[in-house]
Amino acid sequence: MVLPETSNALDAAHEIALRTPETLSAGPRRLYTALVATALEVMQEKQYSPNTTEVTFFACAESVALSVGCHPSSLYRWLPELAALGLVAATGHFCTVNGATRTDGTVWTVRFRQTEKRLQVPYDYLKKSYRCLRADIDAGRTAFAQLRESNPTVEKATINLKYILRWAVNRPNIDHVKVDSRNSGRVDLESIFSVPVVPKQNRAETIYQAAVAMSSAVQDGGKSTRFFMAVLHNLCRIKDRTGADYFGALHTQVCRVRADLEEGFCRSGFALLYSRLKQTELLNSS
Repeated sequence: MVLPETSNALDAAHEIALRTPETLSAGPRRLYTALVATALEVMQEKQYSPNTTEVTFFACAESVALSVGCHPSSLYRWLPELAALGLVAATGHFCTVNGATRTDGTVWTVRFRQTEKRLQVPYDYLKKSYRCLRADIDAGRTAFAQLRESNPTVEKATINLKYILRWAVNRPNIDHVKVDSRNSGRVDLESIFSVPVVPKQNRAETIYQAAVAMSSAVQDGGKSTRFFMAVLHNLCRIKDRTGADYFGALHTQVCRVRADLEEGFCRSGFALLYSRLKQTELLNSS
């Protein structure tokens, strides 16, 4: 699918939403437009391939409703219509607060065109940590607080992405920055998840971007980029042939090594990662 040529994510999302079936109701269409615009912003932030057809991100349902200009209950009434068309999948994300399991938000997967393929949220994204709910509650950064403060200014006919982007782009548990101060050019390890979903003929660029991000994470000055490209190509071959998906496991291993480096537990990030990969199926699978 060719994305509309515009620098404005919301304008591009409106064009994509126009391609949905005419039977789609006004409310679900507006919700889909907002989610597509958010997905496009996430693509730019994380430097995904322009040929990406699905994007997954985290955002609180209350903030999505606020951005669309509806009550959260309307959001849940509209979602089944989009899910039936294979355009949107949404799953609650769970965390533990004071020993109790709580829902801290929703993981969304958005597809840019309707297909017969069933859409679901990738399991790897459900295992990730997106925020520190206890800290957000203490600081008053919850979606409910945002809803109380901002709801009177929302008009039903408008879409305001800033409420969604507060969660989808800026990682509230890490930096707590405002949307307009984000660095949309940073290299992100999330590109690892894009490798298996882009068309085969466009994988090379995405693999290169992911390999650069991995090399940056292990802090070796780019020396391991070719090695990581070979690893990613091998994982693609495995997935194409057997259906086994090791990209989430690779992402986890790289993040662990990056954390070890930052905390001073190792001198060579690449050596540590290579040692750990040898103990898994990521290097030994064929």
